Amino acid sequence: KHFQIASGERGCRLQPGPCCRMASSFYSAATWQQGKKGPPPIFCSIGVRHPRNIEIDIELRNYDSLNELFAFVSRELARFDAGNVVITVAQIPKVAGDQDLGHRSQDPAWLELQDRMHRAVSRLEPRGLSMLAYALARIRGWRDDKLIVEVLEASKKRITDFGPTDTAKLAWVLAKLQIKEQAQELWIALSKEAAKKICTSGRFIDISMTAWAFAKAGMAERVLFGQLATAAMACTELPPHTIANLVWAFAKTKNPNPPLFDMLATRAVENVREFDRQSVSNTVWAYATLDVCHEELFAVFGKYTVESQLWRNFSPQMASNLLWAYAKVQITITVLFDAFAEYIALHAEEFDTQNISNCAWAYANAQLPSKGVFDTLWQRSRGRLDTFRLDELCGLLWAYAKAKVCDSPIFEEAIQLLLPRVTTLDQQSVSNIIWVLATAAKQRGSEVPGTRELFDALLECMLDLRVRVDSEGAAMVIWAFYSVGRFNDAWTLYVRTLSDGRHPEHGKTGFTKKHAVDGRQRYYQTLLMETERRGDVAKQVFLWKQMAADFYARSLRAACLNCAVMAMMNVGDTEGAKDILRQLVRTRLGTGVSESLARRLGLVYEELEPACIVDITLRRRPQCQSRFEDFHYKEAGVLETVVGTATPGDATSVHAAIENVGLKEVWLKVAGGEKSCVIDNVIAKHRPRLILEFGTYVGYTCSRMALQVAPWGGKVVSMEMDPVNATIARNHIEMCGLSHAVTVQLGHSDDAVQIVLDKYGPGSVDMVFMDQRGTAFHDDLQRLERIGLLSDPAVVVADNVLKPGAPYHVWRISSMPHYRTDIIDLREFGSAPVEDWMTVSWVHRGPTYGMPAEELRELTALARESDRFRLRAMATSMKDLVGDLLDEFAARFTAEFVRLNIRTSMYVRTDLVNGGADGAVSRLVRLAPGESPPKWEGWDPRDDLVGGRWRSHIEPAGAEGVRFEGEPGGASGGGGGGCGGGGPGWP
Repeated sequence: KHFQIASGERGCRLQPGPCCRMASSFYSAATWQQGKKGPPPIFCSIGVRHPRNIEIDIELRNYDSLNELFAFVSRELARFDAGNVVITVAQIPKVAGDQDLGHRSQDPAWLELQDRMHRAVSRLEPRGLSMLAYALARIRGWRDDKLIVEVLEASKKRITDFGPTDTAKLAWVLAKLQIKEQAQELWIALSKEAAKKICTSGRFIDISMTAWAFAKAGMAERVLFGQLATAAMACTELPPHTIANLVWAFAKTKNPNPPLFDMLATRAVENVREFDRQSVSNTVWAYATLDVCHEELFAVFGKYTVESQLWRNFSPQMASNLLWAYAKVQITITVLFDAFAEYIALHAEEFDTQNISNCAWAYANAQLPSKGVFDTLWQRSRGRLDTFRLDELCGLLWAYAKAKVCDSPIFEEAIQLLLPRVTTLDQQSVSNIIWVLATAAKQRGSEVPGTRELFDALLECMLDLRVRVDSEGAAMVIWAFYSVGRFNDAWTLYVRTLSDGRHPEHGKTGFTKKHAVDGRQRYYQTLLMETERRGDVAKQVFLWKQMAADFYARSLRAACLNCAVMAMMNVGDTEGAKDILRQLVRTRLGTGVSESLARRLGLVYEELEPACIVDITLRRRPQCQSRFEDFHYKEAGVLETVVGTATPGDATSVHAAIENVGLKEVWLKVAGGEKSCVIDNVIAKHRPRLILEFGTYVGYTCSRMALQVAPWGGKVVSMEMDPVNATIARNHIEMCGLSHAVTVQLGHSDDAVQIVLDKYGPGSVDMVFMDQRGTAFHDDLQRLERIGLLSDPAVVVADNVLKPGAPYHVWRISSMPHYRTDIIDLREFGSAPVEDWMTVSWVHRGPTYGMPAEELRELTALARESDRFRLRAMATSMKDLVGDLLDEFAARFTAEFVRLNIRTSMYVRTDLVNGGADGAVSRLVRLAPGESPPKWEGWDPRDDLVGGRWRSHIEPAGAEGVRFEGEPGGASGGGGGGCGGGGPGWP
């Protein structure tokens, strides 16, 4: 009777079977694993294996020196069977490590071994094939393509017999050797086998190796990766390398899997001390690539990397990847970035172009003062910018501009490099370079030499449509040309390449850019801001019509045309205004705002004759909502509610409608409820003549403030960078009948503040209300002081100081002697469980006026976390953020300032009137030293209030009442305007 003898990895196995015939029936992985112990066989042999071959197997595995191994092979090669050959080849990369073996390719023993490998392939079982392929892929400096093809061909024939480990190893080999197009059929077969075997019975190493291989080769399928994720979550053992490989593979293939990443983050945090440098770097890189900001993981890994001194052993690639990851998710751990600043200083000469670019980008985004890092990177980059890839060079220049290191010679060298290569630049590079150079010019106070020539050449490319920038790129280019005093070029570029619906696709797409908005939002802002500053009403009306045509919703189309009517009325063009109103009648787009505008012109809207001709621009309408429009769905809903329910000319009805949306439908970022109480009291006590607001949003707060200051001739200027929000706000303000008292100034505050100064003059602003990005409060306030726009004294009110947070601002107004500040604890409007702070600061001129505050580096992490929460709140709602994560952040924020002896000094108390039937009244209450404000517990009856029924209590003039810290004596007074109804002292 014949027997088939198979050599195993640890010896031999006896199997009954046919003689002298190789077939897949000889070996089945499923059959072998049933009732059999030990590893599968390596090769198929006829007859009994010689005991000496079994001894050779054992001896081969004992060698740890390459020379000794080859000496043994030279002596015993003649005795080798196929099993010995495979085990020898498998042992070579284990013993050689990173050694290059190219010099041994002509060694007689090696040549003979190579020949024996070719002859052995046809006799190998799946385990032997996978072992041989895996070893061949790991040998450095030598490669036999013919042998590899033979192994892969044999593997393809036996692929259904491969076990989970063999399948994983073979996939790894194909990915490692970059064999893709030549082995499409094998990849497909491996995918099927992986789904059947690895995803059901594979070990953790098989799962991670398979995921890595398919990701590396770019052959990933979502179905397969979903199965691999399920299999991984069922594993009880997941070592660090496995975790790192898994998350890397899912990130590389853009396969987000939140349950898997949550589970792996938990495992990683528990076993962080077992992670080596490569696993740390790969893990954080993967989470950042998929925009998965697992804060505990990043915090624990950052702390471990610093405390264990692991960062000292990083390679430049690992270091740059890790820094990039932390900057990407906006987590700035000061000690971590300081440690790598030292690393960069020590190892800069080892950095390649990608490492330099990534590190510069990371430190710029981390917002840490790191000029030393940028100086070091410049020294490494100087004279070799031509070796950078285009995207790397643009990223490097962007980082220097973002970090405000614009005095670096890197810009001059870059211009000289780029001028002769203009025609080779792609769309993203063009927009980035133009923006970078405009920003550098603004910070330097003069253009970088060569900027004009480069701008001219790039503009020609864009006008000829040789380069078509995307939507966000167009916004960057238009702002840049405006910034360097070339608005006419910006206008020409818009009219010739972007107007009449020729908007390019947004440049940043995909799930990782869910917070990104259409570039139209930014270039309309720049164009409208400058045309309004110039008083060019023809261009203004052209832009409003273009915006109207970009909207699908009738309410937004009408709002834009109403703004066009206002623009004409502002310059006295009554005939032009009437013409647009008649077009509104013809298209049936008119709203209560249109009726109000008609009344201001002495007309009755219902009696207007429809226009005979409608502007062709208004005939254009998109087929569906764009990102541009969809991003403003909440604000558009508020507009529709206001024009549908409020009474034209009745401000209280407009405010009530907005409040109802925020209380009953969707969270709105408006300063209503308890926050209104703070603003009302400040206005009543200070009686400002001019209020400057940062962030108009839908116009709720600015119109509410205007209603109070209008009786004594006061005005409000509200700055808004979003043209859609500005459009909606202007319609709401007109609906209130307050267009004479409120000006909505379009533009980013960096540009708009100068326009306000030019229009109203130094010392003109008596009160400031800050409701923009909290981490910018301190810079904006310092600039107001530096350019002399504030009166003396002035009062500054800031919102959302605790949530999302404004740590730099709190430090500035609490630590510098020219401020007298109250920090007021209160509840977020429409989200009663959410605690927040507002600050009220009286500002007096003095030695520190306009100067930066003392640097406190420990606030940087809080500031970056504030920005993350702000993005989340913009995308969802503060109500949706209620819970441990937000509470823990607020607790850290509060604890940090308590450590600095900065505490809340007042809170707002709200009482129901007649059990809520007559609304509620909020009043300021001063805290005793050491006293804490009351905490919110459970259900709050304020949630059941409706808009227009929430009032503020203000002490009558002359009464002692509650006074603000630093409030000028005798400045208290009754509230004017009566916002929200009620008796005296209840605005």
